[in-house]
Amino acid sequence: MDDNPAIWKYALASVMVTISVQGFGRMSYGILMPFMKKNLSITYAQAGVLGMATSIGYLGMVLFAGILASKWGSKKLVILGTLLVAFGLFFMSMIQSYLACLAGMALLGIGTAFAYTPLVNIVVGWFPKQRGMMIGFLLSGLGLGTLLSSVLIPYFTTWFSDNGWRFLWILYGVISLLSAICARSTLRDPPVPLRTNEQKSETLIHEVYFHKGVLIVAIVYGLIGFAYLIPQSFLFSFMLESNLDPYSAGRIMAAGGFISIFSGPLWGMVSDKIGRKKSLHITMFIGAVSTVLPVIYPVYIGFGISQFLWGSTVVGMLLLIQALSTEQIHPYYAPVALGYVTVFFAAGQLAGPGLGGWMIDHMGGIPSAFLLCCGLLLLGFTLSMQLKKDGANGQAEFKKPRLNVNTK
Repeated sequence: MDDNPAIWKYALASVMVTISVQGFGRMSYGILMPFMKKNLSITYAQAGVLGMATSIGYLGMVLFAGILASKWGSKKLVILGTLLVAFGLFFMSMIQSYLACLAGMALLGIGTAFAYTPLVNIVVGWFPKQRGMMIGFLLSGLGLGTLLSSVLIPYFTTWFSDNGWRFLWILYGVISLLSAICARSTLRDPPVPLRTNEQKSETLIHEVYFHKGVLIVAIVYGLIGFAYLIPQSFLFSFMLESNLDPYSAGRIMAAGGFISIFSGPLWGMVSDKIGRKKSLHITMFIGAVSTVLPVIYPVYIGFGISQFLWGSTVVGMLLLIQALSTEQIHPYYAPVALGYVTVFFAAGQLAGPGLGGWMIDHMGGIPSAFLLCCGLLLLGFTLSMQLKKDGANGQAEFKKPRLNVNTK
């Protein structure tokens, strides 16, 4: 069996899975939400709760996904999670009530949790020296999903009137099934470095959960999670309320999605050269600036520049945090650490859209939610300065005999 799989095959399969579970399962909701809101007669607060439902499903399973990946292998969970997302997408096309929509959004979160964390473990395990670039390719699926949603939603709502968003969910489901098939035929579980007897004596709580570097990464990731779904959930509605037509708003969202496709691998390669910490500071500061611009200048140009800056950095924030989490501890615990910090991220996502929707309804409209987003990113920027190690904490000490686990 080939011990050095082709990196481009893994990049392609991983991008397809990420498009399905992150791009369609999570990010597309913000673009479809205005049309679902009208068709289902729900409020902004209820729309925010729907975003929270996905985060609840994600939060409830992401820690278990990391633990199960270290025990059972990552490939099985990636396939299972992608299939759950596909089923959830088909279900979303048939909903007729708010409660059913809640259930469907929660299922999407559960499927994403099972698929994404083990997927990161696979690419990091096979390509440790290119982990930044590979995680960047994974997260480019966020941009591709946003791009496809932004480009297609105006046409689907024109062709199918009020039910256009339902047919788009069906299309997402079909693509997700194809992604699961691609993952099944391409991906393999990576080899796992052996631990010394001293390392084996360390408990999971001490090695991961109370590790200072992991905790700092987790808190910063939580703040990013709290912030980043707010623009995704409400920017399209903000543009419509600012008298932009749906086609112009769709083009701006599509441009941001298109840029983010390439920004992930780019920031990954940059971080492989200059370090994760410095790269994280740059992306978080630019991201904070991008959320203030539409509040100050709520016209086409302001929204366009904001989305350009946001698309250029949001994927970078996510991949840098994920790469940092896998580099703080022994590679054996990498999927557990990623699952652990992602719990903080999911908890932030749980609160972000709901609080953002409440602020929109009660505290000055959509601009108030964007100012909250800016403040959270600046707080994360400050906390990340406390990281003493810039990512790789002596990876050479982990280069011990390797044990192949579930490589079939």
